[in-house]
Amino acid sequence: MAESEDKALGSLICYVDDEVNLLNVVKRGLERRGWSVESIGDPFDALRKVRKTNPKVIVLDLLMPGMDGFQVLRAIKSSPDLASIPVIIGSARDSQKDKEMAFSLGAAAFLVKPFGIKELLMTIESVLGHSVAPPDKQQTKNILNNQGG
Repeated sequence: MAESEDKALGSLICYVDDEVNLLNVVKRGLERRGWSVESIGDPFDALRKVRKTNPKVIVLDLLMPGMDGFQVLRAIKSSPDLASIPVIIGSARDSQKDKEMAFSLGAAAFLVKPFGIKELLMTIESVLGHSVAPPDKQQTKNILNNQGG
């Protein structure tokens, strides 16, 4: 499926984490379940890519070099064109203070690492609602092929 088709269908997730191995594992797990994933290892790059791709949801780590996840979350939520995108925090930091800070800045959910793909998927569904789960690839292919023209 072409990248523009994925975006048009609203099934894009941006996953922001500086741990490359975790990025790859989560990306594969979500893609196997029908999502298109933009994995981003740099917080500065994340802000640029989120603006370009307009994802359905952002999964964001807190501990990153150069700019922490709180700063990225603050930038997203203070930008009128990005503020409506739900942000799920996925972090090894699990103090009550960190959770309160994340929610006060506009996070939709907070997952403590290590989390499983099923837990992440349930959180995404909870944040987005079941009606916007990613389309079945074969069903999407049939819809796109039957449009004619």
